[in-house]
Amino acid sequence: MKDKKTKIIIAVIAIGLLYLFGPYKLAYIGVGDKVMAHRVNSLEKLTYTSMFYSGVELDLVYHAENQLFDINHPPAESINLNLDQYFAKIDNKNLKIWLDLKNLNPANASLAANTLDKLVKKHGLNKSLILVESPEVELLPIFAALHFKTSFYLPHQLHAKSENSLNKTIDSIKILLAKHPTTGVSSDVINYEILRKHFNKTPKYLWDLHSSFSKKHIQNHKNFRRYAKDSSVKIILVKVDLPIGNR
Repeated sequence: MKDKKTKIIIAVIAIGLLYLFGPYKLAYIGVGDKVMAHRVNSLEKLTYTSMFYSGVELDLVYHAENQLFDINHPPAESINLNLDQYFAKIDNKNLKIWLDLKNLNPANASLAANTLDKLVKKHGLNKSLILVESPEVELLPIFAALHFKTSFYLPHQLHAKSENSLNKTIDSIKILLAKHPTTGVSSDVINYEILRKHFNKTPKYLWDLHSSFSKKHIQNHKNFRRYAKDSSVKIILVKVDLPIGNR
């Protein structure tokens, strides 16, 4: 009996680990084309996620002095991996790519857009599958002019605002979007109900980063399906638990 019980425990643990580190989740059934891997900032993680997910999201810091994008999420230390090297490793030309620009500013925006455009052409990537994201909404039209999709990174704490404060913030966002149109808006799923109410038809790019088996992940299972089935939600970034290549 003890041997049988031990085998069952081992089997349960093995299944749990496979589910934890594996790419296939019950919540993704039927909506896998919207599910992309979050923070794929290393070649090891790119190799893995590009096999199982419809796309990858990565963080970029642009260095105008040598016209290159460093793949890094500050304050993490750079590993000196640049976007040219990263794009060279992408074999699947239909891979969706979400670029989170961490230091976009008026001084570097035009040069950054031109550098990105050259890299995409050099590596034969599909520009229509590339999303450029930044909170600097007034600079995103520079990328849109080069036919990149763009997304306005919205303030994270929308859900925590009072009704009066939220309404003022929403009004200011709408004014900015009217002046500087983007393909869509991006936010944590915690703000989904607010986006659904105030930006109902606007394309939405979301992230849901609860770890597998966490309390929030279990509670959020039904919500994930609701987000994913919303036709205005184009992408949902998910956390990919890997023992290697995680930055």
